[in-house]
Parts: sequence; C-alpha cells; structure tokens
Amino acid sequence: MITGTVVATGRQAGVVWLEPRVEINIAGLDRVFRSEEAVVDTGFTGWLTLPEATIEELGLNHYGQRLANQAGGEAEMFDIYGVLVLWHGRARPVPVHLAEGIPLVGMALLNGSRLTVDSWEGGDVIIEERT
Repeated sequence: MITGTVVATGRQAGVVWLEPRVEINIAGLDRVFRSEEAVVDTGFTGWLTLPEATIEELGLNHYGQRLANQAGGEAEMFDIYGVLVLWHGRARPVPVHLAEGIPLVGMALLNGSRLTVDSWEGGDVIIEERT
C-alpha cells in the first residue's frame, strides 16, 4: 500500500486548492532507491513525470520524445526516459516524461490499483494493489 496526504496548495475567494500527494521510491541505473514526493494526477494519462534535475541526478537513459496533450489541450513534445519505481513492493521499469515542477503520478502507473482520496486538507491518500 502506498499512502500520502491531501495538501492545501493555495486559497482563493474561499476556495482551497488541494493536491493528493504520495511518496514514491525511484531509482536510476544504480538501482539505489530514493523517496520523492509526487502529486497523484488522474488527468495525466502517462506513467510519471520528473523534473530535469532529478533525471540528471539519477542518470536516466533517454529513449526519445513523445507528443502529448497538456491540460489546456495544447500538444507538446516531451523527452522520455526510463526509471525504476518501487510500486506495490516490486521494482517496475516505467517511462517518465521530463516535466518541470513537482513529479506527477499518472493513470498508467495507477492502472491495476485502487485510489482512495479523502478530499479535504490533511485527508488520506491510499493506493492499494488490486487483488
């Protein structure tokens, strides 16, 4: 089980902006895992995003580029790398999009999991393996 917390990232006109965040364990070619905070983004159909600095630190292999649509509908080319993610107790090689900002966990990585989010500040985020 992967767990996290719903974090308030801002407030505007009485509305609280919330993000479900979890700690994921990732590794490069050295297979040394490190923890990284990520936002669970059900609007992202890919696996995972990481910023350039993290990709460089991990020494990830570059596998090319992929055209993908952003939230606003604009298409953009993204560099794709390979990373190991410790997911439900197993190391899984997954593609990662280079994208600045906090890492995102997308629907491809969540596939086969149950996601539970208590949608209030400080609420629980739980990702369970489907059995």
